[in-house]
Amino acid sequence: MTFELYRPEIIPAKDAGLSTKELKLYLGVGRNSVAEIARRFGVEKMHGIYPEKVLWRQLFGVLPADDSTRSLLRESLVDINWVRKVTGVTNSTIRDNLRTGRWQYDRGVQLGDADAEQAPRMRRWLPALIRTRVLGSPVPSFEIVEPVPVPAPGSNPRCEPASPADAGDVFETLFASEAARPSNAENNNCQ
Repeated sequence: MTFELYRPEIIPAKDAGLSTKELKLYLGVGRNSVAEIARRFGVEKMHGIYPEKVLWRQLFGVLPADDSTRSLLRESLVDINWVRKVTGVTNSTIRDNLRTGRWQYDRGVQLGDADAEQAPRMRRWLPALIRTRVLGSPVPSFEIVEPVPVPAPGSNPRCEPASPADAGDVFETLFASEAARPSNAENNNCQ
């Protein structure tokens, strides 16, 4: 197998986003890992598709600024072995530098479960960020965005009141006069 400095783009068959198979190829993980990784990062599968922009925002906190950065984001992610080949730094040194905060390249994203019994080894990187640093090229101009916080397992924030005071008395709300009844915008219940 030959080494590829430029990774193949994973271009979704549907404009809405990536299928499970396409996401598996993009992440470089097994098919059985895709749903768990998506859940952990708050990437919701909608009608069989994982939206690309949601994926990029949740995993890396970036969005494409233009078509060229979209192409860079679509390159399949790389693992530690690719990073080792490009940088010339051994795997153990990469892990040690990541752990101690001395790593001078992009930190990537840990796809593995950090709560597992042993240290996860599913860190992946955007190849463009490592490649540009090694080649001395300008860093791509991604739009920096905040990932949406992921709710705790077992909770459904859409159906829970913000506070006990917001819940109020159900019967009081049902039988309140029209003027006192909250509007739909104020009463964003699960339907």
